[in-house]
Amino acid sequence: MKKGLVGTGIAVIVICGGGAFAWQGWQAQMAAASKKVVQTATVTKGNVKVVVIENGTIDSVQSVEVKSRVTGRLAKLMVDEGDRVEKGQLIAIIDPQETEFRVRQDAAQLRGAVSAAARTALEIEQRRESSRATLAQAISRVKSLEMEVKSQPILTKAAIDEAQTTLDVALEEKTRLVRSVHPTEKSQAEAQVREAEANVQNAQTEVNRQEELLKSGYVAIRSVETARLNVELANSRLENAKVNLSRTPARHAVELRKADEQIASARATLSRAKANAVQNPMKEQDLASARAEVQKARTALRDAEVLAKTREQNLASVDQLQSILDDSRRNLGETEIRAPIAGIVVKKGIQVGELATGLSSFGSGSTIVKIEDRGSMRVKLNMNEIDVAKLTLGMKATVDVDALPSDQYTGKVNKIAPASTDTAAGAATDAVVRYQVEIFIDNPNERLRSGMSAKCSLAVIDRQGVLTLPVDYVKKEGRKAFAFFPPDNPKDPKAKAKQVSITIGAQSGSVLEITSGLKDGDKVVKPDYDGPDRKSFINFGGGDDE
Repeated sequence: MKKGLVGTGIAVIVICGGGAFAWQGWQAQMAAASKKVVQTATVTKGNVKVVVIENGTIDSVQSVEVKSRVTGRLAKLMVDEGDRVEKGQLIAIIDPQETEFRVRQDAAQLRGAVSAAARTALEIEQRRESSRATLAQAISRVKSLEMEVKSQPILTKAAIDEAQTTLDVALEEKTRLVRSVHPTEKSQAEAQVREAEANVQNAQTEVNRQEELLKSGYVAIRSVETARLNVELANSRLENAKVNLSRTPARHAVELRKADEQIASARATLSRAKANAVQNPMKEQDLASARAEVQKARTALRDAEVLAKTREQNLASVDQLQSILDDSRRNLGETEIRAPIAGIVVKKGIQVGELATGLSSFGSGSTIVKIEDRGSMRVKLNMNEIDVAKLTLGMKATVDVDALPSDQYTGKVNKIAPASTDTAAGAATDAVVRYQVEIFIDNPNERLRSGMSAKCSLAVIDRQGVLTLPVDYVKKEGRKAFAFFPPDNPKDPKAKAKQVSITIGAQSGSVLEITSGLKDGDKVVKPDYDGPDRKSFINFGGGDDE
């Protein structure tokens, strides 16, 4: 019973002591509030400057990877990493043997095409001469028949003999055609078809072999294209042989009809001669037939124009092969690799003796060397979206290179990416959106190297001699801003500061630019704190019960 009373007494003492301590704290706060010092600031003229600082990497504005247009072994490499080269300087040589072989091969094909065109031209001239001779012969025969019509009685016996001879010759000619000429021509045409088919098969086999070698990288694409061209030529020859074979029966039939016509003509002539050949209607018929032969010869003369079209095709092939030869010769000139720009050799891609792959539609080719123009350098920055919004093209920058602390460089903003390039993780749920910015260095020198780290400082805001005020002395409500003049009677605890509307310009974190509402020398007081209540150690009737 006594122990319980003792414990109760101790608890009462503790509670009373705590209450006394809280009361004393509250009294101290009230006393401090009654003696609160009013803080003031003066509106003065000053500078508002905001500088954005970002680190980046130095890079050359112009760098070129020198490659070869032709494939071959690298025979010579005249430069090394770090060497300076001039534009047009000879820096490497590709072994020209394979390219020279292509030039000789293309030249041979061109000569063949030129020869074919010349042969066709000769055939055209021969056909024209033959047709002219036939026409002249037909005209002569017409004249002869016209004379015979007039002098038939005198020529009767001679006509009979001549007609008999002509008939014998015509019969012998037909016999020769049937037994010898036609079988021989048919056999030759069939043999040409078989030979052309074999050539097509061989050419196709060669294409397949070249394509397999190309897949393994043992031959160039030019070899495959040449093999394919040979297949096309073989197919063309096969088509010509088949056409020739298919036309042989018709040609033979024409020749036989012609032979039969000659036999019939000879027999008719003989009959007319035996009938004394004085009948005017028969002679008139012969004369008409002779005149028809004249017209036929004139038609044959126009057949030479068909061959002229063939020659046009030959000339087109000549032009095509000439273009191929010109390209091969140009590639031969490309075996000498020259520097496309003046600069420093920063990298070698291959060594002497290695295979350099040429530029083509199947690949980008091997890089022999990489050349950088150190006369124009830049710094690439990845800046966050807030800083990028403050930049403008042409804005000046100070560039500090970590590796060259004693050198001073300046530059200007030359490029601001229109879209973000990447994102970097910021907070747990946020991401920092970044844009690439390029700073061109105004005064580069030989000491700068690609890949060096650099710090760029850009003054995005620089207001000189403007009205300024600390940010703590301005109260913002939405888009409006206010400052407060001291009360007329500062000693009166109930006196309130005078509120005035102001306009804010630039801001540099702790200092604001005042564009209207205040003037130089005005004194303002710090606004009353209107944030959340500051709670003491013990709340009196204002907190939540636990």
